[in-house]
Amino acid sequence: MKKKSALPIKDIIKECLKEQNLNQRLLENRAVTYWERVLGPAVAKATSRIYIHQGTLYVELTSSVLRNELLMWKDRIIVNLNQAIGEDIVQNIVLK
Repeated sequence: MKKKSALPIKDIIKECLKEQNLNQRLLENRAVTYWERVLGPAVAKATSRIYIHQGTLYVELTSSVLRNELLMWKDRIIVNLNQAIGEDIVQNIVLK
């Protein structure tokens, strides 16, 4: 009997998630949870609500000054979030 090559459990889980179309939702959830990691605790403290819908990350901030500053860095924030996630999930950011 010929021995089959074993796959790492990580690869099996990734394949199952793709087959069930759950991978996209998992990556979107990472975008939300990585917000503080990428932008730091000061920005996270000023963030009142954050969610993602169809590639657009919606962020509600308590500081209009911070919102204006983040708007200037929006493109760089998108790149940094996608690098942290490992996929191009965030296409746009709306700061409220």
